[in-house]
Amino acid sequence: RIVLALVVGIGVVITTLVLANTYDFNSAVEPPQDESGPTGKNVGDNTGAGASSPGDADVLTPGSGGSNEPTIGGSSTASTGQPGDATGSVGSAGGGGVTGGGDAGPTGSAAPGDDPDVIAVNATCTIQGRVTDDWGSPMIGVVVRAVTADGNVVETVTDGRGRYALPGAMPEPDPNSDPGAEPDPVDVSVILSHGTDTGSSFAVMNGDAIVALTASVSRPVASGPNGCDQNFDAWNVQDGMVATPVDTDLWPDATAIYQHILNAEKLAISLGADIDNATRLQVQVWCDDPTLGCDGSISGAFFVAENELAVGSPPIIAMMPARSSANSPGIPDNREYHEYGHYFLWLQTGEIFELPASDTNHGGYYRNTSTRDSFVEGFAEFYSMMVSGKIDGDSRSEIYTIGGDYDLEADRLPWEAEGWWEEFTIAGLLLDLVDADADYTARATGPPGVNILEVSVNAERSGTIVFGKVVNTSPLVVRNVDVTVRYMNDSGEVVGTQVTRVIPEIIAPAREGVFYAAPPAGLAVAAAIATVGGIARADDDDVALELQQLISIITGHERAGASGNTGVSNVAELYDALVGGNGSLTLTGAGVSSSPIDEIFINHGFFADLDGDKKYDPEVDGEIGQSSHPVAQIGGTSYPAIIPRRDPDAFDGAFVTIDTGDGSVEAVIQISMPADGGSGSYAYVTTLSGKDRVELAVPGADQGAEITIITIDKDFKPVIAFRIDADEFHEMVENGTISELQITPIELEPGANIAPPGENVSAIQFNFIVGGIIAALLVIASLVAINRKWGKA
Repeated sequence: RIVLALVVGIGVVITTLVLANTYDFNSAVEPPQDESGPTGKNVGDNTGAGASSPGDADVLTPGSGGSNEPTIGGSSTASTGQPGDATGSVGSAGGGGVTGGGDAGPTGSAAPGDDPDVIAVNATCTIQGRVTDDWGSPMIGVVVRAVTADGNVVETVTDGRGRYALPGAMPEPDPNSDPGAEPDPVDVSVILSHGTDTGSSFAVMNGDAIVALTASVSRPVASGPNGCDQNFDAWNVQDGMVATPVDTDLWPDATAIYQHILNAEKLAISLGADIDNATRLQVQVWCDDPTLGCDGSISGAFFVAENELAVGSPPIIAMMPARSSANSPGIPDNREYHEYGHYFLWLQTGEIFELPASDTNHGGYYRNTSTRDSFVEGFAEFYSMMVSGKIDGDSRSEIYTIGGDYDLEADRLPWEAEGWWEEFTIAGLLLDLVDADADYTARATGPPGVNILEVSVNAERSGTIVFGKVVNTSPLVVRNVDVTVRYMNDSGEVVGTQVTRVIPEIIAPAREGVFYAAPPAGLAVAAAIATVGGIARADDDDVALELQQLISIITGHERAGASGNTGVSNVAELYDALVGGNGSLTLTGAGVSSSPIDEIFINHGFFADLDGDKKYDPEVDGEIGQSSHPVAQIGGTSYPAIIPRRDPDAFDGAFVTIDTGDGSVEAVIQISMPADGGSGSYAYVTTLSGKDRVELAVPGADQGAEITIITIDKDFKPVIAFRIDADEFHEMVENGTISELQITPIELEPGANIAPPGENVSAIQFNFIVGGIIAALLVIASLVAINRKWGKA
């Protein structure tokens, strides 16, 4: 009976905790969450130009032999052999960072496969554990190395679940030592280098050193088979762990960069890139070394091809200090994924696509004499969207984030926003060549377990605002939840639809979130209903090439007069490769005619606009795929005629300054697209303080679009701070009055009538009640069974 009472008591506690979502048997230190990896839509700047020599950083030369991956303190260590080996070679145990080493890949005691048996080779203690990022997701293929006090080195890479094992790394106690004496501790380091079968494909570095996190592991007093477990969790970096050569508090940011580069690499491999035989890509973070091009002349992030800085210099993705933070806007879209797109195009073609002498990076439609720069940049943005969709599984991968969220499925035109949009127009054109209806259906289904709690229509001084609450009843952390709000009139008819974003963007189990939506000005709204998820949208064209097919056409195109060089380098060449070049034979085999291809190019404004009316007329205008245009007057600036014509910063006119005084508020930027039942509408969130600037991701003209900014704070009522029609915005750009938008002061009204998101106590109480009922049933069932057993003869 005592045993029964103990079993029942433990069962009650465990059942209640599990049902209350407060404990998970398989969780790490952080709350339970999925392992999809960092997928949030946000990223950095574009490609830049060179500098001088990359200093003393070693260059990976495939097949040349050499030391194992990076080295500790500059010492050279040999491989540890096969997984059964107990020890590595003896090398220097000197201090210092992890430096760029030779080309041989990490070998030795790797945890084999995706689900290895982690069994202690040394019967007393095996150093093993798991490496996870700031989201609790596994860090795959990262190098883990142990160095003992006497210089013994054992090295491995993590498996598909982020696990590692280092058999033999913990020395046996010396039988001749004093009683109770333990071996010296072993330094175990996670090194942000991605190990492959032939070496290392990329490394996250600062100067010559690879970023690493080191922990000192000691044998426990009471040894067990797994008594030397050491986890490396970026969400909770343990006291005593030290990062090099960057500050330890930057370790979570560095792991996020590793994860994003790994995602971009996965797409490259799926598209046929020979990563194993390429020179290792250096991802230079918190870069301030002028020899790497980080001299302050280029802001943000940029890519430099192999041998571009100097003969023998490796390919580099560099991120300036301000751009390396995990809080930097536009990551990973406009940072890791974009820059890796440049690396991929160079890797597949060997071309750096030098610009004509008078052209500038991100010069656009009016300033540059060719579309070369816009094509190269547009391809990088297209590659970024493909990583988001194909690897991250992002249901809104067509939304490209710089600071604002830009919908590139909506056809943009190259001459809008003073020609700044040209590269994004090309990215959207490439997207239209491969997308299909199926790419836009998943967004209609919200994350499971997120439920609407309430919806209300509030008449504020600034206008009507719909408010609502959601709760996360699932055991997982959810992110970037969309809600579709439908406005209704007095007759109960739906008169408008808006997709908005829940705040906060990360919701833990049993926690609440809130959402806001502002109906169009003048629309009478009596009530509103809300559903979790967005709205499925239809593809706006009739072409759906396979991604691999399009990439092969782009990278395999032989340019006329280019001395045998390959790779599409501008929009006209892209059109020729699709409908007139050798690659078009593939299109013919796929049953794609030139007519739908023509329509896509025309819809994106790529034709010789000889009369300057920005409308295609086959009787007047020139060839499709060209982008010639006559003299243009934009505001007070006159741009010359260009006939024929051969990591971006945001368009400055796309910003509006919201003056919040001394307050710090959240801002919901709402993009309303009334066509097709509002399926193109969406929203994104930013934080404002004082006189911060908000980037407006303004849709193209002639789509009936409207942009609204709603400011929110727990101590103030929500305010419609700013509203403008997209057509009005483009008209102001054309006539040079866009500067009138720059400062919009708002009055924050105290006395918020909307409660901030919090913990859903009722949900937790409900789970405890359910847990108690189930526990009681278990007790009753156990007593009945025991009574029957004891009642037998």
